[in-house]
Amino acid sequence: MLDWTDDFLGPGVEAAPLGRGQHGDSGTLIRFAPHRPADGSAPGAPGVGPQPPGALLYVHGWSDYFFNQELMHFATDRGYRFYALDLPEHGRSLTAGEMPGFVGSTEHYLESFGVAVEAVREDSGAPPVLMGHSTGGLAAALYAQRHEHRLAGVVLSSPWLVAHGGAATGRLLEAALRPAAMRWPRGRLPLPARGYFWRAVAKEAGGEWELREDLRPRNAFPVRLGWLHGVLEGQRMLRTGPRLRLPVLLLASTTSDTGLVWREHMRERDAVLSIAPMRRAAAGLCDNLDEALVEGGLHDVLLSSGAARAEAYARLGRWLDGLRATARATPSQS
Repeated sequence: MLDWTDDFLGPGVEAAPLGRGQHGDSGTLIRFAPHRPADGSAPGAPGVGPQPPGALLYVHGWSDYFFNQELMHFATDRGYRFYALDLPEHGRSLTAGEMPGFVGSTEHYLESFGVAVEAVREDSGAPPVLMGHSTGGLAAALYAQRHEHRLAGVVLSSPWLVAHGGAATGRLLEAALRPAAMRWPRGRLPLPARGYFWRAVAKEAGGEWELREDLRPRNAFPVRLGWLHGVLEGQRMLRTGPRLRLPVLLLASTTSDTGLVWREHMRERDAVLSIAPMRRAAAGLCDNLDEALVEGGLHDVLLSSGAARAEAYARLGRWLDGLRATARATPSQS
């Protein structure tokens, strides 16, 4: 049983630590239960009311945490129980004296995902739709390769499926980093700070979102050798692993600009990852792939402004509705 407590996002939002596993801390699970019964059971549990169609589990990207209340209300209004995972050493899972953002291996990511998915299945009574953003999208795809029978579907939100420059560049970087990453996994890479994503979304910089700097720094956490090598290793594992057969939605912007100089049009583009290699990697991975590419979308399309965000939610909603309709028409295999 998880130890749920009230979360800082407000009424109906609770958080619970997932404990430690073989590779370390498993992170923190968040749930939104605005109409949870007084006995603490899940809304719609047997004897309480009709079962909702399923659950949605969201996982953020690197150097981030869950804060998008609009997403949790969207999912709940559509009939899904909503959950989110703050990864180890991110957001609610930050530990004093440790290294923020450092998840040192692909297996640590997968262990965290596994604990969270099983907790959601137990709490909701349904296999979740797994939604992962950026690095969380890479880990979501890797988890689905191994455990797609535990999921109802996958949403890849601007996922980091391949290295900048493509798969060949990723192989070269992984090989070059491996000796140092094995010897000094927590060693810091001297890379320039780029706070473009924060600048595009934070209210104090002209965006629309209130961000807690104690949980999400402006320029991201320092890049560590072991973390970057683990990401590149995960991308290689993804390319050489089995194809995904369950329904997958790729949600992303239509346009990217990952240049080293800030331009105001980056408020309407993906300024973190390149779209073309992302699309190629997703197409090479999935047998049942839908694309929702949004004009004017940010790296996290659901944090975009105005019409772009509305379009993203409309496309996501139609896909979830289709997934639910298919699930109702198909006998459960879980």
